[in-house]
Amino acid sequence: MSWRTGLAKFTTGVVVLILVLTATIIASPLASAAPITQVSPTSGTTDVVGSATFTAALAADPSFVGVTFANATLDFTITPSGVLHTPGTLTVAGSPYVVTGTDTDPNGDTGTWTYTLSVTSDTIVQTSPTSGTINVVGSAAFSDTLAATSGFVGPVNFSNPSLSFTITSSGVLSTPGTLSVANSPYVVTGTDADAYGDTGTWTYSLTVTPDTIVQGPPTSGSTNANNSATFTSALTATSGFHGPVTFATATSGFTVTGANVLSTTGTLSASNSPYTVTGTDTDTYGDSGTWTYSLSVTSPVPKTTTIVQTSPTTGSVAITTSAAFTSGPIAVQNNTGPVTFVTTKSTPGLTVSASGLISTTGTLAVGAYSASGTDSDVEGDSGTWRYTLNVTAAAVVVTVTFDGNGGTGTMKPESRSGPTALSLNRFTRARHTFIDWNTSANGSGVNYANGAVFLFGSSTTLFAQWKSGRVPSRTITFAANGGIGSTASEIHNTPTVISANHFRRAGYTFVNWNSSARGSGRRFEAGATYPFKKSITLYAQWKKVAKKPSPVVIFVANRGIGTMAVESHRGPTRLTPNHFRRAGYTFINWNTVANGSGSRYSNKAIYTFTASTTLFAQWKKNKKIVPPPPKITGPVVGPFARGSSTLTPLLENQIQNIADEVKAKGNTQIALLGYGNKLNVSEERNGGVMAKNTELGRARDQSVAAYLEGRLGALGLKGWTISVGVTAANPDSSQYETGLVIVTLS
Repeated sequence: MSWRTGLAKFTTGVVVLILVLTATIIASPLASAAPITQVSPTSGTTDVVGSATFTAALAADPSFVGVTFANATLDFTITPSGVLHTPGTLTVAGSPYVVTGTDTDPNGDTGTWTYTLSVTSDTIVQTSPTSGTINVVGSAAFSDTLAATSGFVGPVNFSNPSLSFTITSSGVLSTPGTLSVANSPYVVTGTDADAYGDTGTWTYSLTVTPDTIVQGPPTSGSTNANNSATFTSALTATSGFHGPVTFATATSGFTVTGANVLSTTGTLSASNSPYTVTGTDTDTYGDSGTWTYSLSVTSPVPKTTTIVQTSPTTGSVAITTSAAFTSGPIAVQNNTGPVTFVTTKSTPGLTVSASGLISTTGTLAVGAYSASGTDSDVEGDSGTWRYTLNVTAAAVVVTVTFDGNGGTGTMKPESRSGPTALSLNRFTRARHTFIDWNTSANGSGVNYANGAVFLFGSSTTLFAQWKSGRVPSRTITFAANGGIGSTASEIHNTPTVISANHFRRAGYTFVNWNSSARGSGRRFEAGATYPFKKSITLYAQWKKVAKKPSPVVIFVANRGIGTMAVESHRGPTRLTPNHFRRAGYTFINWNTVANGSGSRYSNKAIYTFTASTTLFAQWKKNKKIVPPPPKITGPVVGPFARGSSTLTPLLENQIQNIADEVKAKGNTQIALLGYGNKLNVSEERNGGVMAKNTELGRARDQSVAAYLEGRLGALGLKGWTISVGVTAANPDSSQYETGLVIVTLS
């Protein structure tokens, strides 16, 4: 080989060598600095419930072989192969979660990776219960536990209930109190959430059903025909209600007041007994029920009630004002309807009218003036009254203090020295109406109408009396009826004394007021009390002033009863026949003096009428015939404790024996005759004591009758009749066996 050839070859070899070296030099820097590039996925989404098991496979550029992943942040984990895991359940609040880390390959290449995980909330789904039912009575204590079925992790917190319901975080739903049927069903809504951000809504429908109100005792009662018009009984309920219960009746002849008191609307007949009264009852929450009341009405019993004077029996007036003194009318109790007062004894100068108005005949000297007499009503009730007027040299000033007695407002005390109309009431009380004044706070003393004339005989405190509920006001309009002047209208809603007349008419004197201009309507005397239950126009009534009054004769019953009109004539005229009567006495004649020591006039005698006079009835006592005691032919109940009509166990056992006898013998007619206490001679002469003793016998009758009815019913007996208050020929209990109820069976 030539050197050229060899050189060429050498040269070629060198070139090759150089090229190899060059290639080596170039390739080395490219392999040592390449960063690993991440490819999709770089983000993802999951909900809270699925976040605990969420995974994602990360990847690098495929040109890198054998890439290893590591160093995940936020407590995430990643496998070398790139599987990314969450650390557990994730919250919505921390979303999005940006997790980073590193990656490498065997050639020493490195890089970083990033993964963004968005966490969305789930909707919490409610499970049962979603509804419930409860009655009114149980609604206040009702509760139910709500629950969720899906869409949450861990405990669910319940909140935001509507309709004032309450709910605990654990889901215990409670009512705000007692619920009414009227607003049922109650649809309550709210929200729920867990600690990871899941949320939802919940709904609960509560249906409230009414309860049946159960009637409580009493469900029956008894009365006699005399007292049936004033019979009352309180109705009650025992269960099935919440709050006040209102009773109503649809039975004719009966009514129920706002205080749930059953009463009659008039007198009932024993022939239609027993009366079955029915009605309905409700409360404000929608509960309702029915009630029944059985009222037994027995035959009438004789009525002998003693009328008792309740107004003061004394008064004071100064000599200077004695001529204008007026008082009354005398107040009484135990009467039926109007009472007629008869004066049997009186000091000259002091008079008492038939309606009980007390007045003087002129100026009186210093001293005591008294009057007394009898009183009676249309039912035959009677009693006695008395009044003493002390006339002093100087005015005696006494004070009346007004007490609201539960009302609000103020009234100044009144200080006067003689009879004066009281100030009109100025107290008020929410949801109440003023009735009148009373000397006792509980109403057990003496009553005075609004604006009544008060004697001012002694200092006292008057307490306002109220009744529940507001009563509308009514108006009295006054008409002069031929007179002139003005009298202001009166507007009240409670019984009030009518204002004094302020009209005048020349040649006439005012007499009274009347609802008719011609005087043919309802009459109201000066100072009378008007109930103000309806509006009315009152017309002044006038009497022409006579130039010379005719002589008059006044008839006085003198311990008798009845009425006789005053007679007035201008010449000799035969007197009206006597119309008075007196139990146990016979009328003899008239006399100008009560004790018979004056001038005597026979019945229907001719009187000259030259002068006025007063004629007193004279009486002769009838001989009293005492019948023998009745023969006891049947069983008896007694003796009762003195003054008592209460049944003891021993008396109840006696009544049970009578019931057994009725059943054994088949009796259908049972008559009861009760006696009072044994009275001494002094007590027998006291009409008031005798009347009370007779009432005691009747009360014992009623006690035995009521218990016997129950025993007969328990034995299943029907068709029997009990007559209560059968009277003997003479009801004076002192003449017969005392403390017993005699039973006659037939």
